[in-house]
Formats: sequence, structure tokens, C-alpha cells
Amino acid sequence: MARRTTAAILAMAGLLSLAACTSNPVQAPPAKPGQSATTAPVGAPSTEPTPSPTPTETGPTSVPVTQTCDQLVPAQALYDYNPNFAPVPDYTPAAGTDAALIESYQGVACGWSNLSSGNTVEIAVAHLGSEDIEKLANSLVLTTPSVPTYGGVDYFKYANGVGTANAFSGDYWIVARSAEFFEPGDAAQLVASVKAALA
Repeated sequence: MARRTTAAILAMAGLLSLAACTSNPVQAPPAKPGQSATTAPVGAPSTEPTPSPTPTETGPTSVPVTQTCDQLVPAQALYDYNPNFAPVPDYTPAAGTDAALIESYQGVACGWSNLSSGNTVEIAVAHLGSEDIEKLANSLVLTTPSVPTYGGVDYFKYANGVGTANAFSGDYWIVARSAEFFEPGDAAQLVASVKAALA
């Protein structure tokens, strides 16, 4: 079962931050009439006061991600990571998570379940504009330790029993999250597979 990251809102014009362990400084698309424009927080609520973001009429620049889950993490790559994992058909990320937000940006979210523990590995990918990627990376600097593990300036944080990796491949934003990830290296094989598929 996918676990939720901790939410924190970053005061940046036109930007919305999700999670204390992952930051998302790009604003969600405007809500339809009758719908709320806010995104539900993930995990335990933050105890620190957070300023409200400045709303804008448009969300981030995004391009549809065309790769499927089977292409991002092929069967062999999944087996090499852990033969006890199997794909979750028609995986749907929990509302309010970074993965759900990524899906709203024309991205893709995938899930694989450990047949023994029941833990889920969740990977989501969005293709954003260069400026949005830069804003996202800049906000992660403030909330999440940087790591060299994934071949670039990327980020990993373990909190509330869940490890979350934020990695970048060009203008692609990759989020990998699981209770199986205790340290950055635990997600390295899967992130490498995703990056190879996006190259």
C-alpha cells in the first residue's frame, strides 16, 4: 500500500509545494467549477506555519509522458531489483501525493507490490518545462538532502517509515517512494532503469 509523504507549502509565486520529504514547487492545474483548488496534504500535518502560495491561472508547462510502466521498469529490471515484486495492474496513486500530482501533469504513475511484505514501490514521472524543473530542484534544496547516487544532483529522504527519491533526467522529474527504501542506494536500480527508458 502506497504511503504518503509529509506536506509543506512553499511560498513561491505560482508554486505549490507538497511534502516535507519531497517538494513540488509547480502549481496544480486550476480546479473545475465546483471543485477545490487545493491538494490534500500527505502524511502527518506539518506543525510549522506555512504561508499561502500566490495563485496563478495556469499550471506548469508539461508534456505527456509516453513511456508505459513496463517500459520504465521492464520485467528483467524488476526481477534484478527483487524477484519478489510484481506489477500492480491499473495502479492509482493516493490522492494528495506527489505521484497523483505528477499524473495531473500528463505524467505516469506506476506501482509494484512485494508479494511477501505487501509493501509497494511507487514510481512517477513527469515531463515539465525547464523553468519548472529548476524551481522544483531549488525547492528540494531547502527540504531534502542531496545525493549523488542517481547520477546527478538528486535528492533522498527517509521519514515516517518511507524513503523518497527525487531524481531528474533532463526535463523529467522522477519520484520513487517506498517503505522498502531505507537509504538512497535502495532505489538506485529502479531509478537507473527509469532514466534509461527516458534517455
